[in-house]
Amino acid sequence: MGVGVIVNQIMVLFLLMGLGYGLARSKILDKSACDKLTWLLCYVVMPCLVFNAFQIPYSPELWHNFMLVGGLSFGIHMLFIVMSKLLLNGKALQQRGIAEQMQFTAVYSNCGFMGLPFVVALVGSNGAFYGSVYIAVNGIFVWTHGLLTHSGRLDRSALIKVVLNPNTLAAIVGCIFFVLSVHLPTALHDAIGHVGKMNTALAMILVGAAMAPVRIGRIWFSGMAWISVFMRNLLFPGVVLLALLALGISGDMLIVVTALSACPVAGMSVIFAQLTGKNTEFPVTSLTLSTIASLATLPLMLTLSTW
Repeated sequence: MGVGVIVNQIMVLFLLMGLGYGLARSKILDKSACDKLTWLLCYVVMPCLVFNAFQIPYSPELWHNFMLVGGLSFGIHMLFIVMSKLLLNGKALQQRGIAEQMQFTAVYSNCGFMGLPFVVALVGSNGAFYGSVYIAVNGIFVWTHGLLTHSGRLDRSALIKVVLNPNTLAAIVGCIFFVLSVHLPTALHDAIGHVGKMNTALAMILVGAAMAPVRIGRIWFSGMAWISVFMRNLLFPGVVLLALLALGISGDMLIVVTALSACPVAGMSVIFAQLTGKNTEFPVTSLTLSTIASLATLPLMLTLSTW
């Protein structure tokens, strides 16, 4: 069942990307439209998705698991950041202007679109809860470290903007609401949920639109992109699996955290390149190759975790 879910999610992803690609090639989606939709995605849709992940009933057991998964997720992202800095910060990469993009593609996975439906299909409600916590932590890192990695600015005004970013605020408020058992009125909750559900389709359409200027036949020969695929799909999640086993993590939590850390390159790698005015060819190439490779690597990591 797990492999079938992976294949299905990848097919959906590519169909949505294909729609965006076709719309851009036919000039229906031009640069101006893509820029506006990118803003809508990053500052309206994604905050709704992050906030809604915390709208669940509170209990002491859930709080314990929340803290444990949150701590593991935080540690995993810190480990990935350190590894990416050590392995992907050479002069050759800096000269080619892709060091920061390679670091981002190695650290951040497509845990929201591919990961959450996958772990829910595998372990049910536990997958939804653990996955939501992981995704929330991932969102905080994406909109702090990830954004600063692309912008290259660490000045005071940039840090203030990061702290006040709608995605960061949504995660903080959502966490407070969970702890205090504050639940929104049904109509408001459903409205936010509907907006958040736009995330997958809108993000993948924009990624597909960004692929329009890229020559698809050339992506198979990008050595740097294949290095990113190896880091994101195998090396980094492999280290996570060994660390989780060493810590005595088992059962559903082990499967969920391993699977989410082993998802392919995040679509935000392309979105951030667009937001910061950088070339999107490398992140698009890495995203495409990583997603294709995940047909084999994600079932492999899952099999190792179940052993």
